[in-house]
Amino acid sequence: MTRILRIELRRCGALLTGAATAAIGVAGLYVLALTGQTDLWDQQWNLLAVFQRIMLVILWPLALAGGAWQAGRDRRNRIEELLGTTPAPRWRRMQPSAVVTAACLAGGYLVVLAAGAPKVAVAAGHPGSGWPVVTLVGVLTLVAAGWLGLGVGRLLPHPYTPAVAGVGSLAALLAAIEATRPSEVTDPGAALLLPFFTNTISEFEMVAGSVSAGQAWWFGGLAAGGLVLYLATNPLVRLLAVVPPALGLVLAAPMLTVPLERAFPVDPAAVAEVCTTDDGPRVCVTAAHSRQLPALVAPARDALRLLAKLPDPPVSVHEVVPDSGRAQPATEAWVDSGNLGPTRDPADVTARILAGAGTPLCVRADDDAYLDVLRARSVAAAWLYGSHPVPGQTLFGDEQAVRDGMWETFTALPADEQVRRVAAVRTAGLTCGDQAAALGIGADR
Repeated sequence: MTRILRIELRRCGALLTGAATAAIGVAGLYVLALTGQTDLWDQQWNLLAVFQRIMLVILWPLALAGGAWQAGRDRRNRIEELLGTTPAPRWRRMQPSAVVTAACLAGGYLVVLAAGAPKVAVAAGHPGSGWPVVTLVGVLTLVAAGWLGLGVGRLLPHPYTPAVAGVGSLAALLAAIEATRPSEVTDPGAALLLPFFTNTISEFEMVAGSVSAGQAWWFGGLAAGGLVLYLATNPLVRLLAVVPPALGLVLAAPMLTVPLERAFPVDPAAVAEVCTTDDGPRVCVTAAHSRQLPALVAPARDALRLLAKLPDPPVSVHEVVPDSGRAQPATEAWVDSGNLGPTRDPADVTARILAGAGTPLCVRADDDAYLDVLRARSVAAAWLYGSHPVPGQTLFGDEQAVRDGMWETFTALPADEQVRRVAAVRTAGLTCGDQAAALGIGADR
């Protein structure tokens, strides 16, 4: 059997399809380096696995077209009637082609994973949960496309079938993106039945095991249906090709019709805290950002030293993820995960922690009070740091003038009043209150 597969590998076009899958996938990963966006996939294995699945919007039609092209090989070479005279059953002669097609597509997909692995291994603080399953479902999805292409090519043995199948499926998938786009108030719904994910996830999220299981049922059924369509010689048997996809859909539907927060839940292992263990003030980050802890220690402890100007100051610094759902203790200074991006200046990190006197921003960008709150947080950070503007803050035009005016007005207040107001900003931030009102300085205050 091994010899037969080697011969089939040399004769068929599956190797070319697998190579094209690998080349396009690797290019899709590293083309982001041109715009500095590799952090979409290189921060965690989970992100890489999900980003590979996003690229299936291109790779899936390619695999479908490659399978359809492979199915028409004997007809193109005008040996179909000759092979039909051999004593071996037709389905047995066609098995090696299906096996080689699946192996080449799986190999091409895994090459993309291997190409991204070095960058992820260097950057990832936490591998993420469930990424091997997400990758295997991606392999199954691509194999399903190849086998479905074999079945379509066998059913419609025309020269233009591969091109029509590839272009038509790409157009259909692009249209499906818009038709199934989830919103903040709707479930993913039919979007999870697509061979690709329509958006990436954060390093704190994971793909639910039930979603991967449901997709495995659906694409496993689709693969089985394509294989039946390809291998069957009896027209009545070919009609049974719809049974596996239908069964897979029935089994998958309850697992895939779930709210967004259940489809892509928070990964408890990724948000678990990793903290310093020396005798200094405690500094903690999430496991997903554990590699950033050494660089955070010095600026975080500097921020705690500056926050000591306030009554009842915090004694530790903790990274907090958006919508963590827990109240901030008065003994902790919080820094939002989005403020732990790469920076060459530790003073910039210190200033980010001091914003809002060690409290995260609770106001959304579309809120009317958003700009006023940002200004109040900025003034509080500048007072604690001892200079205005704080490091890393660059403003222009009218906004710079407004904040300069607020700073001058605030520093003209008596010293004890300044302390009281900055402490009030922190108190308001602990409960997501109105920090702009707490500061009491601004255009409308």
